[in-house]
Amino acid sequence: MISYQLRIVIKQNKLDEFIESLLSMLDDFRKEEGCLDFNLYRDLEKENTYGVIADWKSQLDMDKHFKRNNYSVLIGAAKVLGEDLEMKIGETLETGNSHMAREKIKLQPTNDNG
Repeated sequence: MISYQLRIVIKQNKLDEFIESLLSMLDDFRKEEGCLDFNLYRDLEKENTYGVIADWKSQLDMDKHFKRNNYSVLIGAAKVLGEDLEMKIGETLETGNSHMAREKIKLQPTNDNG
């Protein structure tokens, strides 16, 4: 699975416009071939900051998404309505549930000092 994350700081007076724009596109993004998940999040610690996380089956599916009009609209809205935009792309090597999380805790080095 490959994903991208956007961190967008929205201008104070443009919050409603940005959220409405993105919410109107969410269903279309989610229906794109290869889209596993597409969500908008609000940062609870940083005012006017939102995150978009989009998960794709493959790099090819994500590249097709980048060429679609809706992606251009999303980036355009972020540039016009936002103050800052940061993008990260990454690959997920493993997924799991709480069992996997507990197994990863077991891999942590132990402190023999006490």
